[in-house]
This record gives sequence, C-alpha cells and structure tokens, in this order.
Amino acid sequence: MRTSPLFSNIESGAAYYDAEKATYKGICIKTFILLGITILISAAVYYYLPQIIANGRLGAFSAVLIVSLIVGLIAVLVGRLSERAAKVASFVYAIAEGLVIGAISLIADIYVQGVVAIALAGTLIVFSAMLILFSTGIIRVGTKFRSFMFAFLLSFIPIMIITIIASIYIADVKTYLGLMIFIEFIYLIYGIFCLLLNFKEAQMVVDAGCSKKAEWSVSLGLMVSLVYIYLEILRLVMYIASFSRE
Repeated sequence: MRTSPLFSNIESGAAYYDAEKATYKGICIKTFILLGITILISAAVYYYLPQIIANGRLGAFSAVLIVSLIVGLIAVLVGRLSERAAKVASFVYAIAEGLVIGAISLIADIYVQGVVAIALAGTLIVFSAMLILFSTGIIRVGTKFRSFMFAFLLSFIPIMIITIIASIYIADVKTYLGLMIFIEFIYLIYGIFCLLLNFKEAQMVVDAGCSKKAEWSVSLGLMVSLVYIYLEILRLVMYIASFSRE
C-alpha cells in the first residue's frame, strides 16, 4: 500500500533536497504546532457551539462543518502529494479538523459525559506506546509490514461498506452493539498501524536527508493518524458505554 508518496520518492532517490535537511526535532515541532491549532479551535467550538445553537444559527454552522470536511480531505491529498504545498495544506487541515472535532466532541460528551477526556487520554497513551515500541525496535516497519497493511486495507474496505449499510437499514442498532464494538476495535487497530507507518516515514525522511519541506508532509500524516485514532477511541468508548447500559 502506498500510504505516502514520500516512501517511493525516498527509495527511488527522487525526494526533494536542499541545504536544510529534515530533522526529528523539526517534525515534532511542526506536529505540535498543528495539534495546538486543532485543539484550540476544537475547544472554541466546544465552548461556543451551544450559544450558536441557542441563537438559531445551527444550519449555517452545519454548512460550515460540511465545507470543512471537504476542505480537510482536499488539504490532506494536496499536502501528502506535494511537499511544496504541504505547509499551507497542513494549516488548512488543522483548522478544518478543529471545527469538525470540536462539534463531534461536544455531541459525544453530551451523550456520554467524560468521553472526550477518555478519548484524549487514550490517544496519548496509544501514541506514546507505539512510539516507544517503534523507537526501541520491538516493532519493525518494513516492506512486509507495508504488504500486510495493503492486505489489511483490502479486508478493511468491505467492513466499512457493511457498517454503512447496517447503519442505514438496521433500526435497532443496540441489538448489534457487540458487533459494532468489534468493528470499531478493528478500525482502531488500522489507525494504530497507520501511525506506525508515519513513524517509519519520519525515519526515512530524516535518514535520507530530505528537505525541510518534507517535515510538513510527515507532520500532516501524523496529524491525520492522531485525529483518526482520537475519533475511533471516542466512538469505541461511546459504544461500550451504550453496551454497559443494556
């Protein structure tokens, strides 16, 4: 699976180079900047959305969220395909996702109080654990791992389709909560695998002496994985909470 175009570029020697080379410190700083922007915007939406709803502006804000989803997707594609456009695309993605995550987090927290704090803590734990396992060499990400990811993705797609169909035609979702929890767990595992690929990408970018511009593309990839993991943990905890109420 071609998780990032940087993989093939680095291996073929086609990556963009200049005098300033990518470093782990640069990748970390850029990732923290993007995370900070997303968190600040999410917090603002979380706090002000009830006022927006009270003022009767929910329709306008919903339109903003839909646009944000589309813009965020385009930003990821552009930023991951072009090192030169990665910086701008990363900031656009951080802002767009901040709007969406803030709204989702508020709704989730209303449904299950404290779920946002659990999801944030879970995301931090997953990130820290995977970083330690990767940096110590306990988990190795090579060609075989990427081949496995490709095979995993092929099985992942039908599961997504089945989930979407089930959510449309099954009226009483509570009857299938156990299955939904299992599926969400598979989604979460996939996000963790993607995070490991991001770590490998960062290692390859630094070892190959790529341009500083490549740091933004790597940071964007890390952001996408972290946002995905956060949302999956959020959904998983909500399903488990619903299951425990039965």
